[in-house]
Amino acid sequence: MRTMLLLLLFCTPLSALQWQQVKIKQGIEVYQQKLPDGLLKLKAYTVTSGCLAAFEALLLDTDNADKWLSNVDSVNVLKSPSQNEHIVYTQFNAPWPIKNRDMVTYSRIFRTSNRQMQIGIQAANNEYAKRDGFIRIEHVAASWVITQRDADTISVEYQAIADPAGKIPHWLGNSVAKSNVFSTFKKMKARLKLYPCSAI
Repeated sequence: MRTMLLLLLFCTPLSALQWQQVKIKQGIEVYQQKLPDGLLKLKAYTVTSGCLAAFEALLLDTDNADKWLSNVDSVNVLKSPSQNEHIVYTQFNAPWPIKNRDMVTYSRIFRTSNRQMQIGIQAANNEYAKRDGFIRIEHVAASWVITQRDADTISVEYQAIADPAGKIPHWLGNSVAKSNVFSTFKKMKARLKLYPCSAI
């Protein structure tokens, strides 16, 4: 399943690259692709003030991740195989009637050039045992592409596919996912201002 999600995220054939617009508001664009199994592939895009280093600082400031990642209670780095690789445990406070979720992911940050940074994320369930009181999100694949447009402006693109697990109807899980990605981008744009490029 994880392999399938990664293929859907990164190797989608050109014939399938048809995005349906979900929302455009406050400079944030959200799109979806409906997959045969009922899940959604989501994409969000915005242009905002900031720089690559500021975005990376925001991403690595896990103590404050709950201040911009929607419905996230906590984010903890379990270990870092290298400076750019991290095994991360995340707990989600899901809205009623959905039960709380958690997930373990492997992320890798890499610079494709001096003007672009990419982050790849995939499930790493074997790195941390399941915990009572949470339903584990076992199948997830996501990517970020951050591009420096000029000295103090970046574009941010996010794509993700995730199976929330449990008995959530697809319509409810998809609705929550779309709401979460817009909320996350909105708070991300505000939060980035706390990481001025001149201070990094």
